[in-house]
Amino acid sequence: MESLPLAEQPRSLEIGAGNGSVARIIAEELNGRVQAIDLDVDHLSSSPGVEAFQHDIRDGVPTGPFDLIHARFVLVHLPARREIFARLVNELAPGGWLVIADMSIAGLLLSAPEATDHDLWHRYYHAASHIVGPAAGHDYAWAEQVESEMYSAGLIDISAEHLTPLARGGGPWARYHTNLSLQAHEAFLGAGLSRADLERFRTMLADPTFRARFFTVTYTVGRKPGR
Repeated sequence: MESLPLAEQPRSLEIGAGNGSVARIIAEELNGRVQAIDLDVDHLSSSPGVEAFQHDIRDGVPTGPFDLIHARFVLVHLPARREIFARLVNELAPGGWLVIADMSIAGLLLSAPEATDHDLWHRYYHAASHIVGPAAGHDYAWAEQVESEMYSAGLIDISAEHLTPLARGGGPWARYHTNLSLQAHEAFLGAGLSRADLERFRTMLADPTFRARFFTVTYTVGRKPGR
């Protein structure tokens, strides 16, 4: 985002702010003012240039206009993603940028502690991508559709990049997927995995020999005409 030709002291909206790291970068490096929102604000707090608060984007988009709107790993999870996307476009200032980062399926296990872990990995990944996720309204085809949605919305200067991050045992991406398995524990049981399966899966993700690529992240950028 540092490379985008933004207005001076851009007014920005960070959706799904997590611990606020991206919001702080925008505020510090771009000298901007950022509204950082998330459902879970346990690890999110205001800081110089950043106003952090709890908000459900399904209840509406904070009032703009914004020079930059960044939504990371949010719309893929929401059945009303297209309606929310349209509202985001509406809240862009003329010349403002929309940056959407969402995930699609990759599912590549590179190494695991035990030979039997390979079967567990494939069963877990199938359950996550074909049962648990879709039942919760997730659409893993969405990330590849954002570009065409931006064209349809009249945005310009559209581009997309893809990254397939490596999850190493005990690392941040492994912890991310461990947390997902905990949040959806009952759903995974309903999808056919046992408690022992889930415990072993979490142990596997903490092992330093574990390496996998869970998903591809697509970063799609577009600009509202004007200015």
